[in-house]
Amino acid sequence: MPFILWKSEREVAKLAAGPGGIHICDACVEASRLFMSGTAALPRDFDPATWPTDRFVAALGPLHATAEAHREHLAEIVDTLRHREVSWAKIAEPLGVSCQTA
Repeated sequence: MPFILWKSEREVAKLAAGPGGIHICDACVEASRLFMSGTAALPRDFDPATWPTDRFVAALGPLHATAEAHREHLAEIVDTLRHREVSWAKIAEPLGVSCQTA
């Protein structure tokens, strides 16, 4: 199951911004590198089960903003595909939804 590690600006050495409101910190880049290489386990502090409740509560605002950015990005992609006359069926399939829902 994917998870998101939320850190305050005091806990992050570097932060890279990407498309669609996505940001990744240096620790997440390193954790991704370790995971993708298969040579080392993720550090213990990367386990959400160990995080205090306050950390989860603090994550709600940024997580909501990220979800909204993704929703807007998805809408732009769907609009572009419809402009290109891609069918609703073809759009709905990778989303795992019906044509009516898409």
